[in-house]
Amino acid sequence: MQFQPRTDKEIEQSQLLPRGEYAFHILEATEKTSLAGNAMIEMRVRVSKNGYARILHDYILPQRPAKFRNCCIACNVEDKYLAGSVRDSDFLGKRGKVRVGVERAKRGFRHRNVIVDYLF
Repeated sequence: MQFQPRTDKEIEQSQLLPRGEYAFHILEATEKTSLAGNAMIEMRVRVSKNGYARILHDYILPQRPAKFRNCCIACNVEDKYLAGSVRDSDFLGKRGKVRVGVERAKRGFRHRNVIVDYLF
């Protein structure tokens, strides 16, 4: 069998999505409390573009106001955002566009894709 050998770095990079804009579909959304004690919504988000697709975990919370607001607008729940009350069920099944980035390795974890922002 013939093959092209890869380094650890090449393998890791092949598992990452390139930075850019992707379509999103929220598969799961659950209200939780962060380790710091803040209310948040944890989401499993499928991002895809041109045959690339991954499931990313994302967390939206009022302590990150720009991303939180943009997510609400992108998911068409701006009215609930302006009223000061959103629920996990408000996000379930929503679709739109996100900007995906790469977070550098830290605390023993490898590089990973992250949702940088929601676009509208």
